[in-house]
Amino acid sequence: MDTLPKDVVLSVQDISISYLAHRGRTQAVNRVSFDLRKGETLALIGESGCGKSTLSLGIIRLLPKTGQIDQGKILYASRGGEVINLLDLNNRQLRDFRWAECAMVFQAALNSLNPVIRVRDMVYDTARAHGRTDREATRKRMLELFRRVRLDPDRVFNAYPHELSGGMRQRVLLAMGVLLDPQVVILDEPTTAVDILTQRTILEVLKELRESMGFSIVFISHDLSIAAEMADTVATMYAGEIVEIGPVNEVFYRARHAYTFGLLEAVPTLSSGAQDLISIPGSPPDLIEPPTGCKFHPRCPLATPRCAREVPPLVEEAPGHKVACFESAQVLAQSQRLAESQHSPAGL
Repeated sequence: MDTLPKDVVLSVQDISISYLAHRGRTQAVNRVSFDLRKGETLALIGESGCGKSTLSLGIIRLLPKTGQIDQGKILYASRGGEVINLLDLNNRQLRDFRWAECAMVFQAALNSLNPVIRVRDMVYDTARAHGRTDREATRKRMLELFRRVRLDPDRVFNAYPHELSGGMRQRVLLAMGVLLDPQVVILDEPTTAVDILTQRTILEVLKELRESMGFSIVFISHDLSIAAEMADTVATMYAGEIVEIGPVNEVFYRARHAYTFGLLEAVPTLSSGAQDLISIPGSPPDLIEPPTGCKFHPRCPLATPRCAREVPPLVEEAPGHKVACFESAQVLAQSQRLAESQHSPAGL
């Protein structure tokens, strides 16, 4: 029987996910492991195509037909104290699990809402699908959540999606995501395609909801400054693998993987002046025929012949801070110099 530490609500263990393509199977996620603690926010950062969204879809088992989970476990601590392997759930059990235990807010807010029915009907459908048939109780709960995400409750509840702005639709999804009081909320780029003021509102709303409701968050983002502000733990993904994971201040001020450091160097800050940004050379690797050794070595300025031959293991180099890099000592020295010059996103 599987067990979890008392403070862990979700444990992803050695998960690999692949897609069937014309040239063969694409290894989109490769042996990823992490624990999500109760009330914690874990940020997944990395370039497009690194496996962040695939991993989140795998957790709630919403992969497209061409995708499959090849190995591993996804353990969830239910409210009753039972530890469940989500890969063992049948379709009915998955339907009950999604939204009530684990909700996901997708990136494209307009595409996630049914354009031909009102918001209220989506709310009622969601509640009814999980056995909540008291429409008046559902309405009161939803109106209260709309107030908490700073929306006009009555107007939004009776609106069609096209009658709302992008930021309003995003907050509608956030409110609907916590309607059934889940323990885990997965957010896929929740601030994409909104202006800076709306982005700030969404982040403040998220913090308030997490503090008052106590759920855990898996936060997917390209924006390192947002990850630095929201997250307790940060995991850097590259080519389907977690190459660095640790407490937010450790990762952003004392990065130990060359890829994480490259992401930090590419972030514009208020203190950077007229300096040129330093981008990471090259492109992400082919996941059907990935490079040997460390997958980042063809783009890494610190790569050695060993990096091309051997796969670096993910090892703990500081309390709670794991990294898969043979040149982590050099990266750490460069990262500390960058932090001292106030270029780190954590200093924004």
